[in-house]
Amino acid sequence: MTLTGTAPRIVAALTDSGPQGRTVKELCGALGAGEQAIRRSLAVLVAAGVVREFSKYQPGVRGAVPRAYSLVGKGE
Repeated sequence: MTLTGTAPRIVAALTDSGPQGRTVKELCGALGAGEQAIRRSLAVLVAAGVVREFSKYQPGVRGAVPRAYSLVGKGE
């Protein structure tokens, strides 16, 4: 798989985030990229099995539970 555009920057940002991952909003802030570009790249990375998506519960925060993304470990 060849990564182009925003995808390599997302992988680098997720590498730095550790197991807690980052939300789309956090990735937009960290990379200075638009939300749609981030979402498109994440969709490709999830489909390729490079990134996993999960719910990031934040105690005490009301509203919808945001989705977070992290790199897939070698054993997953």
